[in-house]
Amino acid sequence: MKKKIPFYAWHILVCITFMLLPYAFTSTGSVFNLPNLSHNGHDRIYFLIYFLLLLFFYFNYYYLIPKFYFSHKMVSYFGIIVVFLLFFLWISTYFDHPERNFLDFGKRMPLHNKMPHSFPPNFDKRGGPPTQYSHTILVYLIGVISSLLFAINNQLRKVEKEKMQSELSFLKAQINPHFLFNTLNSIYALAIKKSDKTADAVVQLSELMRYIITNANDDVISLDKEINYINNFVELQKTRLGNTVNINYKVEGNQYGKCITPLILISFIENAFKHGVNPNQDSEIKIHINIEQENLILFVSNNKVKSSPSESGIGLQNTIERLTHLYPDTHDLTIDDNPETYNVTLKIKVAC
Repeated sequence: MKKKIPFYAWHILVCITFMLLPYAFTSTGSVFNLPNLSHNGHDRIYFLIYFLLLLFFYFNYYYLIPKFYFSHKMVSYFGIIVVFLLFFLWISTYFDHPERNFLDFGKRMPLHNKMPHSFPPNFDKRGGPPTQYSHTILVYLIGVISSLLFAINNQLRKVEKEKMQSELSFLKAQINPHFLFNTLNSIYALAIKKSDKTADAVVQLSELMRYIITNANDDVISLDKEINYINNFVELQKTRLGNTVNINYKVEGNQYGKCITPLILISFIENAFKHGVNPNQDSEIKIHINIEQENLILFVSNNKVKSSPSESGIGLQNTIERLTHLYPDTHDLTIDDNPETYNVTLKIKVAC
């Protein structure tokens, strides 16, 4: 509702400005005069024509363009536009007579003295300024063209938004199975060892999957839920790896009252466990999350160890693409890939 109030206020302001436009420069030399509808015939006709043009602008924008133009019924659309143009030219001529002007609050001519009229209209080129066809045509065409431009621009933005949402849904669909596959491999390794921690790992996995099913499709979630999800993931990795790797994990700062896109951090952490763990080598993984006011800083570092060849990180690449889509100007990602270590620093805005 808060977003609609400025929208309506802007439209009301534009409508009032448009209605007062004919009176901005007057023949008296003053910059602006309010319309005198009770005594000035030209003001009354200007007011009527501009009011009808304003109504037609919205009628064209909300009905004619979607119904005909975007439905590729071009002949019908431009035919209607021509008909309405003739109508406005007729209106500007027909009501430029006191006996026909229903806005005339002054003395009316007797009914028997009223001039007969016919249709199609007989355009009187001797009329005053309101009957100047060039003025009516110019304002009419400006209204038609501007409504077309606004509608086309809005349509393009809508298509772009739908395309982005489709891309993000595709990226999420890739991340979730990828993560599940890796986690099931971890539990499988525990089961092979007949570890007593297998049951705990299954419970931790169920918590992770509950989060994915419940929150992964949301646009944003509270930051504390995402942090809790990462906590469960790290604990699951500790259960699986035991003492074979040194895991330095800490979270600092206030994580409440802040928002973030779900699953935007986990890929960097998952990548560290995927490429930085080898039981036969000294392995160390650092995961530091620091929340500072409106920003979150994630630092992930792992030693490069010898491991069996694996596919490139699908989840990591997709996360980078999601960051580009969702946080184009509110994130800073630095990846330091050197021979000994792989370091990631991500600064991202988490204000709701």
